[in-house]
Amino acid sequence: MRHALFLLLCGALVGQTTPPASPPRHLVQVLVRDAHTMDRLLRLDLDLAACTAIEIPAKKVDVIATDADIDTLRQAGLDFEVAIVDLEKHYAAELAKSGVPRPQTLTPPLGQGSMGGHYTYAEIVAILDSFARDYPTLCAPKVSIGQTHEGRDIWMVKMSDNVGIDENEPEVLFDGVHHAREPLSVETMLLFMDRLLTGYASDPEARAILDHRELFFVPVLNPDGHEYNRTTNPNGGGLWRKNRRNNGGGSFGVDINRNYATGWSAPNGGNSTDPNSETYRGPSPMSEPEIVAIDNFVQSRHFVQGMSCHTYTDILLHPWGWQAGSPTNVADYNAIGARATAQNGLAFGPVSTSLYIAAGTSVDHNHVVHGMLAWTPELGRSNEGGFWPNSTQTVAIANRHQHMLRQIAITSGAMLTVGTVAVTEGAGGNNNGNVEPGESGNVVVSVANDGGFALQQAVQLTLTAISPGITIGNGSTSLAPIARFGSANNASSPLTFSVPASYSGLLVELRVAAAADGQSVETTVRVPMAPSRVAVDDDMEQDRGFTRAAGGTATTGLFERSAPQQTVNGSTVIQPGANHSASGTLCWVTDGRAGTSAGTYDVDGGITELLSPRLDLRHLQFAQVSFWYWYAESTSDDAFEVAISNNDGSSWTPLLSTSTSTGAWVRFSAEIPLALTAQMRVRWRAQDNNPSLVEALVDDFAIEGIATDGALTLLSSGSIGSRARVGLNGRTGAVVVPLLSSGIADLPIPGVGGRLLLDPTGLVFLTGVPLGAGGFAAFDLSIPNVPALRGNSLHLQGLHVASLADLNLGNRQTLDLN
Repeated sequence: MRHALFLLLCGALVGQTTPPASPPRHLVQVLVRDAHTMDRLLRLDLDLAACTAIEIPAKKVDVIATDADIDTLRQAGLDFEVAIVDLEKHYAAELAKSGVPRPQTLTPPLGQGSMGGHYTYAEIVAILDSFARDYPTLCAPKVSIGQTHEGRDIWMVKMSDNVGIDENEPEVLFDGVHHAREPLSVETMLLFMDRLLTGYASDPEARAILDHRELFFVPVLNPDGHEYNRTTNPNGGGLWRKNRRNNGGGSFGVDINRNYATGWSAPNGGNSTDPNSETYRGPSPMSEPEIVAIDNFVQSRHFVQGMSCHTYTDILLHPWGWQAGSPTNVADYNAIGARATAQNGLAFGPVSTSLYIAAGTSVDHNHVVHGMLAWTPELGRSNEGGFWPNSTQTVAIANRHQHMLRQIAITSGAMLTVGTVAVTEGAGGNNNGNVEPGESGNVVVSVANDGGFALQQAVQLTLTAISPGITIGNGSTSLAPIARFGSANNASSPLTFSVPASYSGLLVELRVAAAADGQSVETTVRVPMAPSRVAVDDDMEQDRGFTRAAGGTATTGLFERSAPQQTVNGSTVIQPGANHSASGTLCWVTDGRAGTSAGTYDVDGGITELLSPRLDLRHLQFAQVSFWYWYAESTSDDAFEVAISNNDGSSWTPLLSTSTSTGAWVRFSAEIPLALTAQMRVRWRAQDNNPSLVEALVDDFAIEGIATDGALTLLSSGSIGSRARVGLNGRTGAVVVPLLSSGIADLPIPGVGGRLLLDPTGLVFLTGVPLGAGGFAAFDLSIPNVPALRGNSLHLQGLHVASLADLNLGNRQTLDLN
């Protein structure tokens, strides 16, 4: 027994012995123009890190190479260049100067881990524990599925709505850190887990995933290698790839993603028999405890799909790796791959032809042995920091790929969703196309199956009324089972409702529900009982309160109100030479100057934000925000983002996120998805976290909605010397008289609808404004540049005059002067 303990202790000490310092390694890019050249490169048994398509069939392969490896490449006659000398030193320098990213909900925040912004193994374990502690009904405590050579646990975490019950739901596997130098693989996964948990109560898609899937996560399959990099490079940048098997003779490590049994000894190469190689496949298939642990775990479950995250190349890979071509069910891979990459724009295809031959990998093994649809995304690019992106890049990359991870979960079974709901005027109406009091309406619902498997049951549609007094006619119907990625609607059997003639509300609210295969989804439908009108507008020609937000990190290309000058990159217009408005010249632009090139004054080095003034929209129903924008992004990897807040910017709800260049002025319009308050703000964000040409322009802003006659809407910061835009609503041909006062009241006025909400003492009547064909008019109210006005408030209300016998007072708006 003592002898056995002594041997175990010696083994542990040997496992912890640090081998001699390795020689500097460099990033070398090899130009590969044909299959013969790729075969020559593979035979050199070098550390291939990534592969980027240049033009068919040319590729550029990233090689992590020592000086000796460079000599080998030179002797082989390959075309290459040394892109970065001493890669570890380069990573350390880049990580040391990285900025602090936007706040995240993870603790520590994503991009702010202790290892140059990346998480240590201990921090990852603590985050997993926090998930189980903070969301016990959705996330189970971590479970060890096995141990490594050095005795570390390989943790697994399950997430689902009834997480303690083994339900009959599709199972999905996510794993990371097969390769120790790829921390982004676990960090992207942790953000995915966090978004599902924190979004469960408010995000319908996150809720649907957790309600109808069982998700299993193995975030760090190679903790020994991950920890070894922390030991050698505590501030990040370590290049250790393999696990920490002691191969003897001073050699350590097996590439555990070359140790799976499937294709392990394939005749095409794709792994190495040399223990010193970075792709050493091990002494035998499944020789490594990490691979035995995860294979046994997978064998114990019934996974539909699996995603094994890696870095870097920004590509989504599937079998085959050990041989050219794809499996017979390549149509499934193509269909799901197209949906998974719809937002991030990644190319997808088999490992062998998209990158290079790789044998003994998880994708081939899980596909063949376990019948899974198996995926490997390579996250990030070499120009984004490669294996060790800085904090800003980490956040950007992880965010960019969240939709892809979600789609793998969604497509692992049937997934019922409600799409568009169309409401049309029913029989017996006045044929103006709108449902109004005294009329009936037809409801046609588009239902989709976003999953990769067909629904087994018919879809039951039901319609119920939320608003009181609404009568439901045909309240239910059914649709045939929907094929995968299919959709259907009830146009042949509309759901119906009717509105009493006495209905006085501005909106009718209905609830539409769809159910099949144990899934139930619903949506609220809001039917306006009056036309939606512009409430207030801004052509950006005057200072009406929009401003560049403080705290932006961009060094150039900051938002300003100016006349844009055209910039061109090749034949592509990056910044247009004119604003959108039919009259005037100004808009908000990320620095309107042209400079000597398109990159002189574009957005660089971070983010710049444009903020609207605070808006009081409590008087509106069915409110929408609209504007025109131009966006240019030369590499489509930095998103233009628009968000809205109803608490003066304390929190934000996304309205738009796009990294696709418009090439023209484009109108955006969306219903405001928040409760309308007196503290509404809109925010536009342009960013360049991944070096490229970025320009953003915003013009012709408007708020629309349903409002009572005499409604008044203000757009202004209240700053002295600026202007307040005053929007007025009512019936076409009526006149609205703006009223001003320094005080407020709440008084009835005989013969006038509504109530006077202004102090009648010192009440000022402005000139009446006729309403146009759209029931809207607006004017600018100049705020004098008088310092004594600061700290005071001005209150406004509209008096709607349809005739001398038809007068109505609208809402009150307050202008706080500063």
